[in-house]
Amino acid sequence: MNSMTVRVDLNVSGAWEIELSDQRERVTCGTLEEAARAAYRCAADRRPCELIVCDAYHRVLRHELVNGGGE
Repeated sequence: MNSMTVRVDLNVSGAWEIELSDQRERVTCGTLEEAARAAYRCAADRRPCELIVCDAYHRVLRHELVNGGGE
């Protein structure tokens, strides 16, 4: 079983970006809190999934394995 990764980081434009390892496109959010909530929802839909949330200096604020719901 492959583990997926959901990562939140600040992009060069100053927006908070959610990157999913299984998709090319990225989602942008206005605030870190908004991006973290959305990233957690994305991680909960994948099983298992590594969630990484970074601050504006690219330091890791949260790093956890989310198992998701279900079976």
